Amino acid sequence: MKLIALLLGLSTLVNAQSLLKDAVSFRLGASVNPRMLVENEAYRNIAGNEFTSMTAENHMKMMLIHPAADRFDFSKGDEIVAFAAKTSKRMHGHTLVWHNQVPQWMKDFQGDQKAWEDLLKNHIQTVATHYQGQVSGWDVVNESFLDDGSLRPSLWADHIPDYIAKSFQWAHEADPNAILFYNDYGQDGHPKKMQAILDLVADLKKRQIPIHGLGLQMHINVDSKHTEIARVMEQSAQTGLAIHFSELDIAVNPKNNPEYIYEASAQNELFAFVFKAYRAIPAKQQYGITFWNVSDKDTWLRGYFKRPKEYPLLFDDNYAKKSGYPSLINSLKTPN
Repeated sequence: MKLIALLLGLSTLVNAQSLLKDAVSFRLGASVNPRMLVENEAYRNIAGNEFTSMTAENHMKMMLIHPAADRFDFSKGDEIVAFAAKTSKRMHGHTLVWHNQVPQWMKDFQGDQKAWEDLLKNHIQTVATHYQGQVSGWDVVNESFLDDGSLRPSLWADHIPDYIAKSFQWAHEADPNAILFYNDYGQDGHPKKMQAILDLVADLKKRQIPIHGLGLQMHINVDSKHTEIARVMEQSAQTGLAIHFSELDIAVNPKNNPEYIYEASAQNELFAFVFKAYRAIPAKQQYGITFWNVSDKDTWLRGYFKRPKEYPLLFDDNYAKKSGYPSLINSLKTPN
C-alpha cells in the first residue's frame, strides 16, 4: 500500500510539473516587457521556463526603437534578445512597419516620395541589420487592411505607393535569412479583410517579393465562432506560408461588464480548439503560437482598453496556472 501511495504521489507530482511547451511540437511563445523581466521574479520565471519563443511586446516598435530622426535606441530590445538567448529561446521581431506607435518626428516629416521611401528604408534596414542573426523572423508590416478589405489610411500609405511590397524587399535585403511575416488581426468574421490579405500574398508571390509567413494575431473572445476561426486557419494554410498565431489571448468579458465574475469553461474550450486546430496545419508551416504577454495581470486588454475585469491568459494575477493550463495539456493528448 505504501508503494502504491508513493507511486500515486509521484504521478501527481509529474502531472503537476507538466509543461505546455512539452505537449506541443511547435514553438510556444509570449510577448514580454523588459522592465517586468527585471523587476518581477514570478514574471521572469514564467517567461524563462514556460516558453520556447519570445516577442518584444512594444520595444521594437518605431516609437521606442527610433525616437529621433538621428537616433535609434536598441537598449530595451537588446535586453529582451539577451534574455531569449540566455534561456535558449527563438526571438521573433515585432514590428518593422505599423500605422500606430509612430514617433512624432515621423509624423512631422516633410518630403517627396523619395524622401519618405529613404526614411522608411533606413528604419527597416537599420533595425533588421542590428538584429541580424539574433531574430529569426519579423512581422514586417502590421495591420494594413480595414475590415472591409480596403487599405488602411496611414502615414505610409499616404506617402509611399506600394509600401508593403517595398518594406518586405528592404527587410529581405537587410537580413536574407529572416522569415518575413505579414501580421494582422480580426480576420475571423471579416471575410473581405481575409481576402485582401490572401490577395496581397498572391500579388507579392507573383512579383517575387519575399514573403514567408502570415501572422494571425488571434485576439479573440469567448463569443468568437469556431467555424470562422477554422476557415481563416484553412485559408491561411492554403497559401503554403509559415503560419504564426502571433498574439493569442481569449477575452472572457468583451462587453466590459463591471460586475463580471470569471468563469473558465468557455475559455478553456476555446484554447483547446485553437491549439488542436493549429496542430492540424501541416507541420512544416507551424511557426508557433505566441501568447500576448504572460499573465492576466499584464494583459494589454486591461491597460489599453481599460477593462479591469478581463482574464485572457493561462496565468492569473498571482502568476499561478489557471484551470485552462492543465485542461489544455489534457486536450492535446487526444487526436484531432
